Amino acid sequence: MALRTVLKQIKAKQLFGFFRFFIRHPLFAMATFFATVKTYKIAEKEFPKIHGKHNKANAFRHAIWNALIAKSCSRYSNNIEKILNWTKDVTDWHEELFVNDPLSRAMDIHNNEIGRSFFYINNEDSRDFIHRHLFELQKTSVKVSTIKEITCTTNELVYLED
Repeated sequence: MALRTVLKQIKAKQLFGFFRFFIRHPLFAMATFFATVKTYKIAEKEFPKIHGKHNKANAFRHAIWNALIAKSCSRYSNNIEKILNWTKDVTDWHEELFVNDPLSRAMDIHNNEIGRSFFYINNEDSRDFIHRHLFELQKTSVKVSTIKEITCTTNELVYLED
């Protein structure tokens, strides 16, 4: 999506909320920015031009995005709970800003949680380790067609289309 299109969708209240949110934690905000750029580069390398769909590539991108945000923030804090709360807040804000249909939104939120859970268990491991293991996890992700199927799926990434 072009930056101009994105900016047109953002309301003034959302923009103000964005700045207020990020100013509270400037180091986490900077870490989030760099993790987001890294996530996009990894997703584009692993899945050129297809990670924006509701497929396994998208599931991977959401999970690694959350894990990398948390990993990047861990440079500035040892408080895993604070890091994971920040990561959840940022990615939930993203889901509110860029509204999907309910099924796609549930899929994204689920895959975000998988990434945060993975980081929680593997927070001492390297970015490369996180990348490799989440890439492997996407290979066994589960295709779903209802929100109920998503809520019944634990510890696995989910996707909607091939």
